[in-house]
This record gives sequence, C-alpha cells and structure tokens, in this order.
Amino acid sequence: MSKSKSKDSAQKNISIEEEIGDQEGLQCPECESKNLIRDYERAELVCSACGLVIMESIIDTSRNDRRAYTSEERKAREHRGAPLSPMLSNYGLTTKIDNQFNKWNGRLKRIKQWNERLTWAQRNLLIATNEIRRLGALLALPKQVEENAAILYRKVFKLQLLRGRSINSFVPACVYLSCRLNKVPRTLSEICAFSKSRSKTIRHSTHIIIRELNLKIMALAPSELVAGLINKLKLSNDIERKTLEIIQYAKKANLILGKDPKGIAAAAIYLACMENGERRSQSIISKEAGITEVTLRNRYKELKTLL
Repeated sequence: MSKSKSKDSAQKNISIEEEIGDQEGLQCPECESKNLIRDYERAELVCSACGLVIMESIIDTSRNDRRAYTSEERKAREHRGAPLSPMLSNYGLTTKIDNQFNKWNGRLKRIKQWNERLTWAQRNLLIATNEIRRLGALLALPKQVEENAAILYRKVFKLQLLRGRSINSFVPACVYLSCRLNKVPRTLSEICAFSKSRSKTIRHSTHIIIRELNLKIMALAPSELVAGLINKLKLSNDIERKTLEIIQYAKKANLILGKDPKGIAAAAIYLACMENGERRSQSIISKEAGITEVTLRNRYKELKTLL
C-alpha cells in the first residue's frame, strides 16, 4: 500500500508541476509546444514533443516537509537540489557567502576570503575539468563521456599518478579511455589533434592508466569508424551500406583479427567506391583515415580476394 501511495503522490506532483508550467506560459522555443516534462533525477526541463532540454539544474519543489515513518516515505520525501556532477571540482557542493551587506567586520571578511581560496587539489581538478569540457566541445562528445573522463581523472589523481607528469597529457588519455568504455568511435589521433601535449606523451599516459586501474579496453570495430569516414569523404548512403556488408564478410572470414580497424574501414570504403562508381583516390581516403597508402593497398588486396 505504501509503494502505491508513494507512486500516486509522485504522479500528482509531476502533474502539478506540468500544470504550473503551462500557467506560467512556458513553452518550447524550438517547436512551441507546451507539453513539458520536469525530470527531477537529472534536474532538467525537457520538451516531450522534440526532446529539447529547455532548462538545467532546476529545483525539486515536489518534496514536502512531512515526517517519514518508512523507508519508502523517506525516499519519497527527501529533498533534492541540483544533481552532483563530477565535472565540478567539488561536485557542486559549495558554500557562497553573500557580499550584499555594506558593513562587514574583519572576521567575516577573513572567513569569506578563506572560503573562496582553492587548495592545490581543487585547483588541479578545476584545470582538468575545464580541459575535459573543452575537448568534449571540440569533439562533440556526449555528456556521459565527459563525466566518465572526469571520474577516471579523479581516480588517477587519488593514486598520485600525476607526480612529475603533466595534466595536459593525462586529460586527453582519460577522454580517450572514456570514449572507448562508452563505445564512442573516437581515435587517439583525433583527440591528440586538439590536445596541448604531444601524442607520444598521451599514449604513454594511456598505458599508465590502463595498467594502474586494471582497465579492460576492447579494440574498436571497423564498422564503428565507417560513419565518420563517410561523412568526411561526403559519400552516399549506398556506399556506407556496401562498406558495412564488406566488413561483415571480412569479419566472418576472420580477416580483421590483428589488423588496424582504421585500415580495414578505409579499404572497405575504397572497395565500395570502386564497385559503385563513386571514385575517391587512395591518397584522400588514407589521409582522412589517418593511415598510409601502403596500408590501404594491402588491406584492399586482402578484401578483394575475399569478394
């Protein structure tokens, strides 16, 4: 009975919030729909028609101050604000001392001054999270990938692996490993192109993180790189479908084992272009894929014998 009551009360709270939103005249700026959903777990105001996130970090006003006697009631009545985020150096748990008062005594001024100072650890995490946010914006990474990269960096920081090493080399490594763990097709060369450190140092930092954290990273599949290469080369959807079919045949014949996935994907695209009549030179495809023309020709010969 208590579970059903809590569910009914939660549904009533959601409906009340939606009615209040309609009365306030809130509507989606994209599709002008008034059917808005308040997601209190993510603290977001979302349009149910187009899925646009209209507001972030909204305040949960559906909770009340009544006493709770069971665990279900306590869970239903607990207060919530903005969700904790690993992208912030202190997870968003800060204390702000207002300075609107004109008359401050010396003690309050010193308290406010010490409250605004950052420790070395907080400053380190602040620099790292800003760099993760910058790389995520340049590479168009999802928010989940950025948060996982920040969590990985915190683990690295707790293990004191940064002593004598650069932050700019470990942050791209964490972003790359987060992409691999979340199955986002981004190669290390793409991340190194936007980083502030050398690719050799970033690769070394990646190996250190994998070894110290005991991470199990699966290799990228060639099919995951096809869509990005097709967009860069401005090819049609027919070429993409044909490329995926070629990669599937190669996978069944065990030709992709031990091979660079970028070389397999580039050779499959080149072979699909040859068969469908959309010509692209080997130099252009190899440049966009980040491989040499020799590798492209070798993988092309192997796939051609298969078909």
